[in-house]
Amino acid sequence: MHVRPSLTVEAAAQALAHWWELAGLEPCDLGPALRARTQALQRQAAEAPAPETKVTPARVTNAKKPVDALAEAHRLAQSCSSLDALYKALESFDGCGLKANARTTVFADGRVGADIMVIGETAVREDDELGKPFQGPEGELLTKMLASIGLDRQQDCYLTCLIPWRPPGNRNPTAEEVALCRPFLVRHIELAAPKAVLMVGGLTGQTLLNTSDGIMKLRTRSFEYRLGLEATGASIYAQCLISPAYLLNRPRDKALAWQDLLRFEQKISALGVATKGRNGAKGG
Repeated sequence: MHVRPSLTVEAAAQALAHWWELAGLEPCDLGPALRARTQALQRQAAEAPAPETKVTPARVTNAKKPVDALAEAHRLAQSCSSLDALYKALESFDGCGLKANARTTVFADGRVGADIMVIGETAVREDDELGKPFQGPEGELLTKMLASIGLDRQQDCYLTCLIPWRPPGNRNPTAEEVALCRPFLVRHIELAAPKAVLMVGGLTGQTLLNTSDGIMKLRTRSFEYRLGLEATGASIYAQCLISPAYLLNRPRDKALAWQDLLRFEQKISALGVATKGRNGAKGG
């Protein structure tokens, strides 16, 4: 902001005289009192020390640069040899700004060791309150969707999400935030070691499959998701599914989700993954 400098009394007097001249008036003598006042102010200004310049220190923050934070995320994730260690690593990681605004770290739900891993996109308000993924209306719909193909959410599935900290206002996570959370999710899958993965939502599929394809294209395909960094690592069956949040806003697309669920059921049955049949008996 431009700050206009203050005029001296002498300069003000000259400006006033000039204004009188422009107005067609005769300049008048400002008188001895004003002249004396001008001289006193000039002496005071000469003797006064220069005003102190205020310097605002730079804000100190512990936040790491994006590159450093990403390297730290990879290091922490790969150092974990158990799910408990991975949870503690997420709790100790301060490289993602989402964590500062979240109430909890949304880690997992369901049964550890289950053959089927269900991975959502981003923690929402209800997830943040309980520290578990797929809560609230979206979670209720997912539970019904899984039950429709004979899967008990708590017994047959192990659930987690890509972004474990709720973004403010349930906004979409940024590309940087996704990149920082990805190493932890990849390690989560490796440690959980499921036989099949259901990637719920376009963001989950895009992140894990390294693709820009949208959910409507991804949902029609089957994938082999490779565990570990080595090319010889074991691979597991993976499939994408339209997210419950999307279906709540566009219920007419539930028919598409039903088709995908049936395909998933057929595939995991062929793989020998135990599921509950619709008559309540265990199937293989």
